[in-house]
Amino acid sequence: MGFSRWKYVQGRASIADLFKPGRRCGIYVLRFSNEEFYVGQAVDVTRRYAQHRKIHADIEQMAFKQMPRGKLDEEERSLIWRLERQGWPLRNVIGPSIPRGESDFDLVMPPEEQERWLGDLGYADESGERLIDPELRRRFRGHFQRFLGLPRAEEALDVLRTYVKVGIPAIRRGEVSFWACSCLPTKDVYSRVNLYWQEVFTVSTSLNDLRFSFHLARSPLVKAFGSNESPLLKRHPTLRYIDHRYGPGGQDQTNYEVRGAKAAKELLADEDVLRGIRLFNLRLMQKGPSNFGRYHCMDLADRLLAT
Repeated sequence: MGFSRWKYVQGRASIADLFKPGRRCGIYVLRFSNEEFYVGQAVDVTRRYAQHRKIHADIEQMAFKQMPRGKLDEEERSLIWRLERQGWPLRNVIGPSIPRGESDFDLVMPPEEQERWLGDLGYADESGERLIDPELRRRFRGHFQRFLGLPRAEEALDVLRTYVKVGIPAIRRGEVSFWACSCLPTKDVYSRVNLYWQEVFTVSTSLNDLRFSFHLARSPLVKAFGSNESPLLKRHPTLRYIDHRYGPGGQDQTNYEVRGAKAAKELLADEDVLRGIRLFNLRLMQKGPSNFGRYHCMDLADRLLAT
C-alpha cells in the first residue's frame, strides 16, 4: 500500500528525527499494544503524533505514507474501508462503518434479536413502551401543528411511517435514546430521522413536490448489483445518486434521493435497498445513542408509531 515499514515508537516523546521537514504530510497508521490500529492523516505527522500520545499511552508502532495534501481525505477514507473489510480492529471513532464489541443498544435490543431483525426483512420490532416526556412534547407541538397545514403533509407522514417501521429496530424502546425525528428543523425540510450523530432519512419539499433522501450501507447493493448501479436505476428511474456521506456512518455508506411519495414507497419496498437501510441504521445504533434526542417531535412520532 506504499507505506514505510513499521517503526517502533513506544516511549518516544517525539518522532521528529524520523521524518525530515517537508516530507511530513501524508497518511499514518498507529499500532497499539492490544493489536488495535488507528488510521489518520496529517499535514505534519510529527505534531499529530505528539497529540496522539496525550490521549493514547499504548502506541507501539507506526507506519507512514507521504502524500500530497489534496489527496489526504480520499486516501484516508479508502484505507479505513480497506482495513475494515480485512478485519483490522480500528480505534477510530469517525470513519469506520462497523462497530466493535458490546454496545448500549444491546441492553435495549439483545444481539440475537438484532440478528433476526437484520436477516428477516418481514420482521418489525414494535414491542415495548414509549417514553413519556411532557416537556419534550410541548417543545415541538407548534412545529407539528404548522407541519400539518403544509402541502402534501399526509403523503410525507405516510412515507415517514413506512420508513420508521421497516428501517429502524426497536422503534418504541429506542425512541429518543437511539433515534429521533425532527419536525420542520429548517426551511423546506419537513422532517429528518437521526441516529447516532447523523441523519439517515430526510423529507423536504422542492418545486411543489416531496423529496426523500436516504443514507444507507453500500455493501448490500454491491452484493446485489456489483459496482454498476444501472440495474438499481432501471428498477427506480427517478432515483438519483448523491455524492455525500457523513463521517459517523463510515465508508460503507451511500446516499440516494427520489422525488415523490410513490417513488419513495417503492424504494422502501425494494429488498436490496431495505437491506442497506437496515444494516446502516443498526450499525449506527450499535455505535451509540442519538445526539438529536432533544429535537425529537413526540407528536410526529405518535403518527409514525400508530398501529
